[in-house]
Amino acid sequence: MTTDTFSPYAGPYDVTLADVKDDLVDLPAGSSKGFRGVQPGIEDVVDELAGAIPVFGDAAGIPAKVYERFTVETMSIDALTRKEALLEKMLEATRESRRLKVHQRENTIAQMVDIAKSTAQRTRNKGILAPFEKTVRYNAQTALKAVKTRRKNEAAKAAATSSLEK
Repeated sequence: MTTDTFSPYAGPYDVTLADVKDDLVDLPAGSSKGFRGVQPGIEDVVDELAGAIPVFGDAAGIPAKVYERFTVETMSIDALTRKEALLEKMLEATRESRRLKVHQRENTIAQMVDIAKSTAQRTRNKGILAPFEKTVRYNAQTALKAVKTRRKNEAAKAAATSSLEK
């Protein structure tokens, strides 16, 4: 099994929100209902306004402060978008790392159970398993579930076959 490694120390993964702290809000649940969203073509609008406002803004009656607010909002949106993408990647890597560690831990438990059972069998001392009763039972859960599922599927198949024969 090959895995891509993710290092929080390689590249820009030492993340803080300090650079966007003034733009962060925590809205109450549902309060963004009805908010307007970005429309297709926003990049063209940003470019057009950058060229048109300095030349035609006064003639159109658009105050410099309004355009300045637009540019600050656009820069904030861009910064938050970059931060969000990075945080999503970090969350993905954290979840995948946790899943891998859980898998490795489960394999280690299985290995210890196998060793203890083998020792109990070789020494003909089943009592050696007593201190590991919960661990052995925990490890057996997956196998027991597989047996139940297999029996259920076999029963369903048998029922389907018998109903077709009728």
